Amino acid sequence: MKGLTPDGQTLSELLETTLAGTAVSGPRVVEGAVNAAGTAGALKPAAPESPVSTVVVGEVLDTHHPHLPGRVLVRWLDHQGVLADRWLQRERHLSIRKGDRVLLTLPAGWREWVVTGALGRESSEPIEDVENASNMRLGPGETLRILSHEGRPLMTLRQGPDGPIVELGEGNVELAAARTLRLSADTIELVSAAGGIDLRTEGDTVVRAQVIRLN
Repeated sequence: MKGLTPDGQTLSELLETTLAGTAVSGPRVVEGAVNAAGTAGALKPAAPESPVSTVVVGEVLDTHHPHLPGRVLVRWLDHQGVLADRWLQRERHLSIRKGDRVLLTLPAGWREWVVTGALGRESSEPIEDVENASNMRLGPGETLRILSHEGRPLMTLRQGPDGPIVELGEGNVELAAARTLRLSADTIELVSAAGGIDLRTEGDTVVRAQVIRLN
């Protein structure tokens, strides 16, 4: 009979049988398929890239910009391992000194790093042993005086009505520091007699204040 296969099926029956077998077994997978790299084996999805950190640690080199108050000079290593030195903005509430370690953040939508935190500095100074320290107690009206080998007073210490009073020598007094000489107080007053005040430096002089009054 026309339209029959050798096993007695019609063409429509043969087509239905073939489609049914494909639906049950699903698409055939060829073992040892060649991937995009040209090597045999199963294809694997690429691993996601690790996100780059937007927070790094830097060291403060200077806290006084000559023209842009509020910026500090920071040195740090960027993501490529390159050493960078830049004047960066800092958050207003931060109190930063030279040598402090700080946190640098690169906010989304911002083009430069910002100093957002202060970690302080690693102190190499030995811890003071308070228990083994020598103490000298001055009684009311007593004065501590250090004399030179000639018997002249080098330093005198006594208690005043508002706090301790230190008097240095009888002639010229020189204060010298190898690096930084820092005076820190709530209020600092420099009082001179008729001799005047002479300020000298081989570098730049920077004066910063909310208001600067002359005379």
